[in-house]
Amino acid sequence: FEPPRGMRDFYPEDMAWRNRVFDAWRAAAVRAGFAPYDASVVESLEILERKAGEEVSEQIYTFEDKSGRKLALRPEMTPTLARMIAARQGRLQFPLKWFTVAQCFRYERMTRGRKREHYQWNLDIVGEAAVSAEAEILATAADALSAMGLPAAAYRIRVNNRALLAELLAKLGIAGDQHAAVFLALDKRGKLPDEEIGKLLRTAGLDPAAAARAFDLLAIRALDQAEAIVGAGSAALADLRELFRLAAVYGIDDRLVFDIGVIRGLAYYTDIVFEAFDTAGKFRAIFGGGRYDSLLTTIGGAPTPAVGMGFGDVVV
Repeated sequence: FEPPRGMRDFYPEDMAWRNRVFDAWRAAAVRAGFAPYDASVVESLEILERKAGEEVSEQIYTFEDKSGRKLALRPEMTPTLARMIAARQGRLQFPLKWFTVAQCFRYERMTRGRKREHYQWNLDIVGEAAVSAEAEILATAADALSAMGLPAAAYRIRVNNRALLAELLAKLGIAGDQHAAVFLALDKRGKLPDEEIGKLLRTAGLDPAAAARAFDLLAIRALDQAEAIVGAGSAALADLRELFRLAAVYGIDDRLVFDIGVIRGLAYYTDIVFEAFDTAGKFRAIFGGGRYDSLLTTIGGAPTPAVGMGFGDVVV
């Protein structure tokens, strides 16, 4: 009488809690001017495999229909969003502000706060290059948490910039074609022992000295320390400082912290990335996301700046 492993049933008493979360998500999105959208839970495997080689690619529930088409249950919503926008890119007015509450599936090892299915609130702003898009998404997420009754002191939003990390790696003499593999390896910090991460870095082509230098970057604790390495002219550093300035305007600067260790495993992120965690550090990330300015071009769309966030229902 149990559901399949990693899946959930929702009895009426469970629906009361789920609806409270969903209502907070939808109300915060509408207050901030986001428009709702939705899509089929079944997606073309080809669209999802554009990011082959990442951990999520190995976790996709795949199958063939009776005509032999390769399909999948979506593990995330962003590739579907990109497909939908690319299909009508010439008819849409940008910037877009869209949101959805989507059920997603991943076949992965279950831990506290992680199932093999979950509902995820997605906020995306597409067609806006300014850091104001990141600030607006983070402020909307904070508004939803407040509506759920979560006090500001209960969580922190950790922010970083992958472009800044790339600048730092370049200053350490690590070639650009190795950066993606380094990002994926360092993103596993805390999930794997450092020895295993070191092996991943060496597999990516880094010699032991370069791997050690990559680890040293994670000791950076402040923007001023990063500036001492990359210089004051860094555009990536300027974007982070602007994000903190705008966070103060929105009244959420008390919840933002710079964290060089926030990388995000998905390869389509290009610049600022973020993850929110409970202050006590007991759970997985509450939500996460970042800027993905190149994703639409990978599926045939025109170059378009974009920022998105995914906020799952399990941890919160």
